[in-house]
Amino acid sequence: MIKKLILTFTLLFTINNCSMDSLLALGKVNKVKLVKHNRYTKEYRAYFTRDDLRYIKKGRKYLYYYNSRKKDLVILLHPKGEYIAYSITHPSKKVLQIASSHHIGYRYVNRLLKKHRYYQVSPSKYGYKANIYKRIFKGIKTYYLRVIDYNNLIYTYKKAIKSYNYAKVEKIQTRLPLAYIKPYYDRYSKIAKTSSHKTQIKKIGIKLGIIKENKKPQDTIETQTNKSDKTDGDELFEQYINTKSYSKLHTFIKTKEAKENLSYAQLSRLKYLEAKLKEEELLKNGTIEELIAEYKKTNNPRYKSRSMELMKHSKSKL
Repeated sequence: MIKKLILTFTLLFTINNCSMDSLLALGKVNKVKLVKHNRYTKEYRAYFTRDDLRYIKKGRKYLYYYNSRKKDLVILLHPKGEYIAYSITHPSKKVLQIASSHHIGYRYVNRLLKKHRYYQVSPSKYGYKANIYKRIFKGIKTYYLRVIDYNNLIYTYKKAIKSYNYAKVEKIQTRLPLAYIKPYYDRYSKIAKTSSHKTQIKKIGIKLGIIKENKKPQDTIETQTNKSDKTDGDELFEQYINTKSYSKLHTFIKTKEAKENLSYAQLSRLKYLEAKLKEEELLKNGTIEELIAEYKKTNNPRYKSRSMELMKHSKSKL
C-alpha cells in the first residue's frame, strides 16, 4: 500500500509540473523554425504567445506581409507595447521591432514596412499555405503557425505544363493543392494543338488530380478477374473510413496494400481518423502511465484531465 501511495504522488507531481514545462518552453516560443524540407517544399512552424497580443486592425491579431524581391514572407504581431514582424522564410531574423505609442500605431508600421517593400498579402497568392490554430504549448497559450512553401513545386509543374512534358513531373510524389496550379493548367490545356501536346497535358492533369483517369474496358475486366490480387483504392477507402476500431485501422494503414492503392488524400483522411480513434481508445481504456506518456507527446489537455481522474479514483480506493 505504501508503494502505491508513493507511485500515486509521484505521478501527480509529474503531471502537475506545468510550471517547469512552461519555463522550458519559453525558449521555444516566438521563434520560427524550418522543420521539414525536400526538393519541392519547405515547412515552417512557430508558437507565438497569445495572452498579451493586441488587435492590429479590424479584429485581426496577425497580418502577413511579403517582399517579392527578397521572397520573404513575414507575420506581423502586436504584443503589448510593441509591434514585431517575424520573417517566416528567413527564420533567423526579425524584419521589424518597434515600440508602440499614441503616435506609432498600425498606420505608421504599415508605412514603414511598405518603405522596405513589404506589402500586406494573402500568402496563397505567392505559393504559401499558412494556417494558424490556438494551441496550449507546455502550459502556455499560443498561436500555432504552420506554413508550407510550395514555390519550387509550382515552378516545376509550370515548366512541365508550358513545355508539355510529363516526364518532368512523373516521379514527383509531393502533392500540390490544385488552387496553386489549376488556372495555369487550364490556360495551357485550352491552347494545346498537337496530339502529342494533348496527351502530355492530359497525363499531367491526371497526375495533379484535375482529370480522372478513365479505365479501358479490358482494364476493367482484368481488374475484376484479378480482384484477389489487386483491390481498388476507392473500395478500400470506403471500407475503412467508417471503421470504429483503432487497432484494425492502425494495422491496415501500415500495410503495403494501403500505400500502393490509396491516394495521398485518402491516406491522409484515414490517418486523421486513426488519431481520433486512438484518442478515444486511450481516454476510455488507457492506463495512467499511458495517458501521461501521450500527454507529454501531444500536450492534449484531455489526457491530463483523464489521468487526474484515474489518480483520484485510485487514491480514494486506498
